[in-house]
Amino acid sequence: MAENYLYFAVAGDNDAAKDAIMFPRSRFVGAVSTNVTTLEFFFDDREGDAENDDVSCTITSGAHRDVCDEFASLANSNRNNTNNFTVIRDLNDDLPSNEGAISATGISKISAMTITTDNS
Repeated sequence: MAENYLYFAVAGDNDAAKDAIMFPRSRFVGAVSTNVTTLEFFFDDREGDAENDDVSCTITSGAHRDVCDEFASLANSNRNNTNNFTVIRDLNDDLPSNEGAISATGISKISAMTITTDNS
């Protein structure tokens, strides 16, 4: 089976560094709750450096388990006959009027994100 790729996009134009990012599923390391409304997803660094890349998500208060369950379902879903592109969350709301977000799917309990890579 082909690799599943996980896509995250913050709100805005997605025209600058760290506005959007995609990771292969195989690089997922784990998730950590840092407070009642924050959950961080960690991935092996894309450039092979020691520090992990991460996506810090603002979530519905206390919804850590729901978000993790939905993430696991999306990340591990059977992707046969698809392009193996899975939207975890796309918050980009500033696209041209004739286009929408890449996908209306994704984890709805994520309301904001910050993308951090080792070269931040």
